[in-house]
Amino acid sequence: MALLYSQANTNRAQLALISTPKPMGPRHRPYAFDSYVNNVEESLDRVGFEVVNQEYEVSPDHNRFFGAMEIAPRVLSGEVYTEAEYKLLVGLRGSHDQTVPRGLVLGSQVTVCSNLLFSGNIATFTTKQTTFIHRRLPALISESIGHIPALAQAQHEKFEAYQQYEFKNVRAGDAALVEIFRQGGLSAAQLGKAVREWDQPSFEEHARFGKSAWLLLQSVTQALKPGGQNVNHHIIANRTEVADRFLSNLVGVDKLAA
Repeated sequence: MALLYSQANTNRAQLALISTPKPMGPRHRPYAFDSYVNNVEESLDRVGFEVVNQEYEVSPDHNRFFGAMEIAPRVLSGEVYTEAEYKLLVGLRGSHDQTVPRGLVLGSQVTVCSNLLFSGNIATFTTKQTTFIHRRLPALISESIGHIPALAQAQHEKFEAYQQYEFKNVRAGDAALVEIFRQGGLSAAQLGKAVREWDQPSFEEHARFGKSAWLLLQSVTQALKPGGQNVNHHIIANRTEVADRFLSNLVGVDKLAA
């Protein structure tokens, strides 16, 4: 599964070999990309999460860094969640030359790409890379990651509500997709694809709960998947937000927020 909206070119071992440059001035303190990832992994481990998939990209001059992790709870509320019903992503970015602030985003949908689009539908933090970043960043990461168990539980409860919400008939689902289109959550072409996914899901697990809000979510997600070389990631992120808000209101749960 591709996590980054670009061609990831650096694995975890290679990331550790990238050297950290000297400070550019008295208030600049470079922070190793590998140390940053280690901080995140250690904080995730402390709250009971593990990294099950990860991708990284570093610019050719080794000054900019982008990454994405798929994480899963080892155990949450006595249950082990599978990829089909539960997924949480962590996006990372930063730079040695101060062009990109250090940041972390969290969500069921996360956008991380080298055109600097950086968003998550649950939580976001960023910080400048100034003198005391080596003191501030680990604490900021730990604080942000510390909210994950509660946020993950809330997301799981929301997805359960999606799974339990059953449309009265197929046409009611069609009407919901048209409303998402009217609110700007789908283009005309994407609406057609979403309807086809609603009628005949590409993946059996999407239809596990029948004609439910869960299937509608998966239909929209499939329709919004980027393709080709000229993808506008800002539009994808905005449309994802529209669909998420509509479905949350539909099933009567509040949209997850930081």
